[in-house]
Amino acid sequence: EYGLSKNEERKMIAQLADENHCDFISMQIEKHRPQGKLKALAFCRNITHARMMCEGLQDQYHTAYLTGKNSIGERIRAYNDLQSDTSDLEILFTVDILNEGVDIPGVNMVLFLRPTESSTIFIQQLGRGLRKYSDKQYVAVLDFIGNSYKRSVQIAFALSSLAENFVVEKRLMVSLVNNNFEALGLTQYGVEVNIDDLSKEEIIRYIQDENFNSLKYLKQDYFNFKSYINAEHAPSHMDYLNNDCAPDILRFINIKMGGRKNYSYYNFLSKIEEQGLPLFSDTQIAFLNYLSEMLPLVRIYEYQIMQCIFKETTNLEDIKKKLRCENKAFQDMQFAHALKFMQEAGYVRCEMNRVVLHVKRDDQFDEWVMDLVTYGLARYEIEYGDGQDFKLWSSYRKDQVQLKLCKNPKLNQKGTYVYDYIVYIFASIKKDASISEHLDYKDKFLQDNLFQWECQAGLTQIEQQQLIQSKKAYLFIRKVESENGMVLPFTFVGTGKLTNPRLTENVKGTLLFDIPMENTLPDYLQFDFGLKID
Repeated sequence: EYGLSKNEERKMIAQLADENHCDFISMQIEKHRPQGKLKALAFCRNITHARMMCEGLQDQYHTAYLTGKNSIGERIRAYNDLQSDTSDLEILFTVDILNEGVDIPGVNMVLFLRPTESSTIFIQQLGRGLRKYSDKQYVAVLDFIGNSYKRSVQIAFALSSLAENFVVEKRLMVSLVNNNFEALGLTQYGVEVNIDDLSKEEIIRYIQDENFNSLKYLKQDYFNFKSYINAEHAPSHMDYLNNDCAPDILRFINIKMGGRKNYSYYNFLSKIEEQGLPLFSDTQIAFLNYLSEMLPLVRIYEYQIMQCIFKETTNLEDIKKKLRCENKAFQDMQFAHALKFMQEAGYVRCEMNRVVLHVKRDDQFDEWVMDLVTYGLARYEIEYGDGQDFKLWSSYRKDQVQLKLCKNPKLNQKGTYVYDYIVYIFASIKKDASISEHLDYKDKFLQDNLFQWECQAGLTQIEQQQLIQSKKAYLFIRKVESENGMVLPFTFVGTGKLTNPRLTENVKGTLLFDIPMENTLPDYLQFDFGLKID
């Protein structure tokens, strides 16, 4: 798993559990020991490691270890004994079985005695000690894994995963590290992060040099997750939604390999030579790609129509009736638009008032598609709910914006669109530029509720008048266009109105506008977008 032979692994475990190492661990435990009874949770490499650590520290502490061979009753008793102030148990050594959603809020110390190669799994393990509990003032986290595993970088990524609505990219990561992750707002929960200057330099250098979207990292994240949930076969789409420690499956779908996007989870699994995959035809794979490209969904009609078809409801009026019952905010125009462009894609046809799928089906294909559709609809419900308008601070691609507006999703090359006196602006704020370049760039936040925007050059007088006479503007902001082969989305920052039009000095005929915003930019996005220069 970590590039070690069986013999090398045995030697490593013997070294981790030898007397000198155990004495060192004991010394560090006593140095950072919380008040009251010690309630330590220790993550080990495997069963042998857990047993040897348990035996190696049993002279100094009351210890026990758990593995997958223990019954549920034995596990629950151990969890209760660890938390109980009247029980002797002080350290519980474990091999991954506590990654199953068990909550032990009384834990006041976490010991990392093994490498964890996935930041998502690492933050879940760390979270075992971050639960609030009566008379528990803090949790001590002791990490005994060396720099060879670049643990400090992993901690940085794990902390970044706690942020909501951030589009995480390298410059943001560097800013967060430099500012000890203050922008995450963890202090309101009593959490403070302090990284020494030398570690900051190490982390930042590694972040800047590495491509975290490379096949190496994606394969590592995938196989770690598969192992983590003890999956015999490839995890399903829904497995990524049902497990807190799951990586974002969209990283596997959207990444480019060999200059081309994967387009679907199935393609990714094929490229990493995952075993036991069902064999699909080229047409079936193309259909999976077509559905997967819509993720994350910003409207549900396409997936709902597919769900009906695969559940054998194909009459057009029956489909409409069913969707109206399921969706109180059902819109005929959205439904008709979805059906139109599904037909243009060539996978469905309306024949004799029936919606017919032009893809050969079989049991394995049906199962795969239904899992994908269920995932897409469930994720939409979590991220967007029943909202019909654009959700503030959420991410969108240009084609997704066009879909929600019932326009052609393929018309997504321009940076500005005007429909019925409403302007939709896609602006870049050049966060990947230097500070001096950033200050000179026209598109930027002047205040937390005021955006300055320069329209594109070469607009006709009629097009300029459309902007000046517009009644409202929807503003979508992107910091960086792409990073390591992955195109980044825009963040919807709300609506405003184009005001104060004036000619710019850059290009003849180009207009500069001020856009007072209806919503004030939250602190974390002020930090992210460079309004607060770090």
